[in-house]
Amino acid sequence: MSFNNALTPAQRLYLDIYGYVLIENVLTRDEIDLLLETTYEIEAQFKATGECPYPASHFSGTTNEFFRVDNLPHIAPCYFDYVTHPRLVAMAEEITGGVVRLEQSDAHIRRPVTDPDNPKKYGFHRGINPGFNYTRNGLYHFTFIKTLTNLTDLEPGDGGTTVIPGTHKISDEVDQQAIVQAALEDPRLIHEVAAPAGSTLVFFEALLHASGIIRSDKDRVLILGGYTPTMFQTWNGYDPDPDFVQSLSDEHRALLTGERKYGWERTLRTL
Repeated sequence: MSFNNALTPAQRLYLDIYGYVLIENVLTRDEIDLLLETTYEIEAQFKATGECPYPASHFSGTTNEFFRVDNLPHIAPCYFDYVTHPRLVAMAEEITGGVVRLEQSDAHIRRPVTDPDNPKKYGFHRGINPGFNYTRNGLYHFTFIKTLTNLTDLEPGDGGTTVIPGTHKISDEVDQQAIVQAALEDPRLIHEVAAPAGSTLVFFEALLHASGIIRSDKDRVLILGGYTPTMFQTWNGYDPDPDFVQSLSDEHRALLTGERKYGWERTLRTL
């Protein structure tokens, strides 16, 4: 698989400056519909049984406002196709600077919060220290990349992912809450994704980001993959199912297991 120049020069520059970039029309309508159908079916099954029938997977949200199933590859073929999507993997490899493994994967259904005791607010966070970066050929690289694809159309107010652009380069020695408070005081510092279904937000995990606040009456459904260099361990609860990976091609097994470890093939991207 080639992982050079998966992003245009403009997209790569935008990502370097802001810490995220939006790529429209990554998925086809058929791919979107199948992912939507599967995610809603899993939610309906949970409501009927209260159980997670998928070995190695788990639920990290089971309310009407927030349903989330984690560790996707072995649950359904459409989930596997998403986390191994050649274009998405190529983007992750270009941005990390080398061959990647699947670190994390999850699918969400989010609905408007109606509980008056649970006020609408952003939960800005980052999953890894900004210090896990390096520069090569003048470009900024990071070791944890996420590809978040919305499966429903997002207009302003529909709860698209929100980010504080540029914060991927701000050290965690700076108080995170001070950064968030400064951004809240100036709305220009908070960007909310609005894009048609099938669009993918690619971002550095060190970027301060949050689920958007749904101010409309629409469901927001999304799927996410997280990728790291092969020598990294999986995020807690995302270990690949050992029986499932034995049925895969060498390429896909390596993507899920990270078996190349320190044999990390590098890229040579320039603008």
